[in-house]
Amino acid sequence: MAKKAEPSRVAAALQYLQQMRDRAADFGGGVVDTLADRARDVGGLAYEAFTSDPNIGRMTTAEYAQAADRPTPRLDQAAQDLGTIGKAIVTQPVQTGKALVQGEVERARQAMTSSRAAGEYAGSMVDPMRIAAALRKMPEVSAIAEYDPRFDKRVKERERLQALAPKVESRGTVNAPEVSITEFEGRPFITSMSDRTAAGGLLRGINDVELARPVNLQGGQDFMFENPGMVWASGTAPTKKIMKLAKEARIMTGEDPLYIPWRMAPSGGDFASMTGETMLNYADSALSRKSKKELNETIRNFIPDWAGVGTERGIEQFRSAKDKTRKAIKKKLDVEFRDAGGLSIGEARLAVTDPRQYSAPDSGIQNIGIIHTDKPMVKQSGHAAYPAGVPGEGIGKIKEDVRIFELLNEAAKARGIVDPRAPSARDVRALQMKPYYGRITAEALKKMGY
Repeated sequence: MAKKAEPSRVAAALQYLQQMRDRAADFGGGVVDTLADRARDVGGLAYEAFTSDPNIGRMTTAEYAQAADRPTPRLDQAAQDLGTIGKAIVTQPVQTGKALVQGEVERARQAMTSSRAAGEYAGSMVDPMRIAAALRKMPEVSAIAEYDPRFDKRVKERERLQALAPKVESRGTVNAPEVSITEFEGRPFITSMSDRTAAGGLLRGINDVELARPVNLQGGQDFMFENPGMVWASGTAPTKKIMKLAKEARIMTGEDPLYIPWRMAPSGGDFASMTGETMLNYADSALSRKSKKELNETIRNFIPDWAGVGTERGIEQFRSAKDKTRKAIKKKLDVEFRDAGGLSIGEARLAVTDPRQYSAPDSGIQNIGIIHTDKPMVKQSGHAAYPAGVPGEGIGKIKEDVRIFELLNEAAKARGIVDPRAPSARDVRALQMKPYYGRITAEALKKMGY
C-alpha cells in the first residue's frame, strides 16, 4: 500500500496563511459589527460628542432633533444597569466588586472561543461617543457621482473624473444656517462672481495618493463663513469697486447692502492657485524621481529660479507667478505628466470644488452675507489668490434654487434675457465685468413663486 503523500512545506505555509487571513477577517468583522451596533445606539447623545470639540461644527436643529428622536435601547439599558450597579456598590461594595471582576473575566474567556467573539469583545471596549467624534474628524471622501462635463470636455477623461475620490479634512468652520430668500424682501444687495472652489478644509489626498503637502481650501462661496470680519476676498481693484458700490447703496437706502455672490462656470476656479497647487502637490507624491526631475526642468522654462516640486518655496513661487505663467505650468502638468502618474486639469478642478457645485448651474446663488460699509477695505485677506477683503460677515446658505438674473430684473431686461433661469454663456460672462446693485423686491419673489 502506497504511503500517503505529505503536503509540501510551501503548501502547508500557504494553508497557514489562509487560516490567519480568515481569522483576521472574522476578528475584523466582529469589531465592525459591534461598533456599528454601538454607533447606532449613540442617538441623541452623540450631540454632545459632536459639539464638545471646538473644531467640530455644531449640528443643526433639525439634525439634533433627528438624532434625539432615534431610539437608543442599548444605551437606555446601560443607564439602568449603571444605576443598579451604583446602588449595589453602596450597599454591598465587596460582593459587587467581586461580581463585576468575575463577570469581566467570563466575558474575556468567552472572547477567546473564536476570532469573531474576540473582535466583538474588542469592539465593546471602545467608547461609542469617541467613535462618533472620530468619524466626524476623519477626512471626508467625496465620490464624484455626477459632475458638469465642462470640468474637462475631453471624452477620454470621463472615467478618471468619475473615479475621483478627494479626501478632505474639514476644519468645522463652514456651519452657516439655512435661510430663505424671502426673509430678505426689500433689502438692497451687491453681487459679483464666485468660483466653485471649496472652503473650510484641507485636501489631504486624492484616490489612493496621500498628499505630502495638503492643499488649503479657502473658497469660493464659503469664504464668508470662515473668515471673521470679511464677507469676500478678491483683487484690490475689484474689491474697491465692490466697496464703492456698497457705500453708494448705503447712501441710497440707508442700510448696509447684502452680498450675494453668483456661481461661475466650472473652469472659473483656475485663476485661484488651489487647482495648480493640487496638481503640483499630487505630482510630488505620485510621480517617479525621474518624472519629477523632468517636471522641475520644464517649470524652470517659466520660473527660472524654480525651487522644485515638493518645496514650500516652490508653492510660493507658483502663487506669486502671473496668471499666464500658472496656466502654462498647469497645461504642461496636464498634457505631459498626467499619463506619468500626475493629475489632469479636470481632476484637479474637481478635487478643489465644493461637492455641492459639481453639477450646479451657472449664475446660481448659494450664500448670502452682508457688507459693513462703515469698515475700511481689508488689505490682507489671508487668501492665497485674492489679497484684498470686503468687510462684513456671512449670514447663511440660501435653501431655494435661485439664479442671479431672477433678482437683477433691470439687467435681465436690458440684455433681452427671456428666461432669467437660463441665461446664455454670453449673458453670464457680461456679469463678470463689474459688481451689480439690486434689490430683492416682492415682484421678483412673486415671479419665482414665493
